[in-house]
Amino acid sequence: MKNFKKLLAVLLAGLMLLSLVACGGKADVAKFGVLHGDGMDLIMTSEHKAHMFKETELTGENINYSNLSTALMDLESGKLESVCVEKCVADYVVARNEKTTVVEDWNCVKTDFSMMTLDSKNDVYDILNNAIKAMKEDGTLDSLIENELKAYIESDPEAKDLPHFEGAKTIKVGVTGDVPPMDFVASNGKAAGFNIALLAEIANRAQVNIELVQIETGARAISLSSGKVDAVFWTKSVTCTVCGAEATEKIDGTLVTESYFSDYAARIELKDKK
Repeated sequence: MKNFKKLLAVLLAGLMLLSLVACGGKADVAKFGVLHGDGMDLIMTSEHKAHMFKETELTGENINYSNLSTALMDLESGKLESVCVEKCVADYVVARNEKTTVVEDWNCVKTDFSMMTLDSKNDVYDILNNAIKAMKEDGTLDSLIENELKAYIESDPEAKDLPHFEGAKTIKVGVTGDVPPMDFVASNGKAAGFNIALLAEIANRAQVNIELVQIETGARAISLSSGKVDAVFWTKSVTCTVCGAEATEKIDGTLVTESYFSDYAARIELKDKK
């Protein structure tokens, strides 16, 4: 199985190196931070590498981090050239840290977000996927992206309370709390972000209860297979829109919903580099 986070890191590494060459950069190795996903092996074809590195002799070094805060600390200390994330995450960070800026020159790498469950939980899949499809069709999802996601990027609204329906089915969903504005822990200690707003809408539509379970990013698949959770947030695909390189992450015995959000890659850099 392909590892999206690692594929994204390699794609971004190549784009960074090409930008260094174009700007006359002298560094032979570009160091940047990337949040690791599930630690699976990367499958990269020679065609992908040829596009990213072309005919240069440069190499890129990605530093994997288990959480965003540590990566940002290393960025401020000068250990990293930049931190690679989705643009919404970069916008969130920069809105709260005046020392940083968003660089959007890697917007040819697109990530599609979805949810995943076991194929033995077909009822859970139907609830999640049907709700996402309906939200797309009636415009609710676009409204959530425009309003809820934007609000979480620009300010710190109170975390959405999930509805409760007496006697209804309960779906346990894993959240990591480390991908703002999608999924993070608010100042009051509650899980917050766009993903929580999405779950609230799904719960209301399907008349089900959603129970949030704190899990580590790298333990999503294990948490699912062990029964700790019924569903997790997952990366459906990572695509390089320039070279056509695409990876789809699918684990045997699982079902992945339609994508509920897509975003392009960006870099967080210091305004005044050390």
